[in-house]
Amino acid sequence: MSKTKKLPEENSRSEESKTRILLAAADIFSRKGLDGARVDEIAAAAQINKRMIYHYYGSKENLYVEVLRYNYNKIYVLSKGAFVPGDDPRENVRRALRRYFYFLAQDEEFVRLVSWEALNRGRYGSMVLPQLLDLAQSDLGEILQDGINRGIFRPDLDIRQVLLSIHALCLVYFTRREMIQPMWPQDLMSEDMLESRLQHILDFVFNGILKHEKA
Repeated sequence: MSKTKKLPEENSRSEESKTRILLAAADIFSRKGLDGARVDEIAAAAQINKRMIYHYYGSKENLYVEVLRYNYNKIYVLSKGAFVPGDDPRENVRRALRRYFYFLAQDEEFVRLVSWEALNRGRYGSMVLPQLLDLAQSDLGEILQDGINRGIFRPDLDIRQVLLSIHALCLVYFTRREMIQPMWPQDLMSEDMLESRLQHILDFVFNGILKHEKA
């Protein structure tokens, strides 16, 4: 007996329902974490029957993993095109860092999800993060290697360490913003402060990676 094929409009409705669930879940998981979120709440926000969440994703935990995959994939998409072959490696670094920093500034949902996952000791992010980060970091890694090959960046750079440091310098500003703000006279999310922070990060990074001529 042959299986009944889904009509194109049925497939379209299924994808639309899955997307609504994913976006609703991303919002709720980012505010409440995996343990605090409830499937009933996600279903209500997505305006969909709760049974469909289990039909499409199997469990709340599986849905959470897909939310992480969806959000981490933003970094992969963001990184594409940051490396322009033939450009000055310093300009490529500035371009890549600016994209990443302002992505974090504009996507509070992503920042919160990363913070929740850190509290969970990377229990679920580890299922999707290594593969996506390897892809996302390949462009910045290429930029750094290009700078080494052209004698602009230090030949002894540990590229993975540099990538980790860049990630930390950018991300901590947003994950700890609410703790820092009471001690800071300016609004940390103002245009001037964001640009000031980015320039500080760039200065810090270049001080560490540029090849310095011996006196």
